[in-house]
Amino acid sequence: MEIVQRYIDSWNETGEPLWTEIHPDAVFVIDRESFVAGTYRGHEGIRDLFRLTAEVFDEFRYEVDDMVDAGASVLVLGRISARGIQSGATGTQRGSLVFQIRDGLIVAYTSYFDREEAFAAVGLREQE
Repeated sequence: MEIVQRYIDSWNETGEPLWTEIHPDAVFVIDRESFVAGTYRGHEGIRDLFRLTAEVFDEFRYEVDDMVDAGASVLVLGRISARGIQSGATGTQRGSLVFQIRDGLIVAYTSYFDREEAFAAVGLREQE
């Protein structure tokens, strides 16, 4: 879970992840409802994802509400706060992230707008 926290902290502070903690062949899958929906492979693909995000938003942060250790995965519950470059409009969207860690590196990352889908992805059910 420390790797995931460092990843999020770096993203929020610099707009970039800690590349040394992402496997060179990592796969990032972004929710189908996102403006950058799709699958991004390897460091080059992930750089494209961050570039696309920076082209639309001049502020983009992920605020963590909770982290759940799910064995080989970490489920992160929180929300995205963003401000559009052209419009200046701000907004907040709930979102959940699932990180898969292997040998101390992030090997996969999947974003979900639907919390139930995120819980199901790690084999858990949300407690009400």
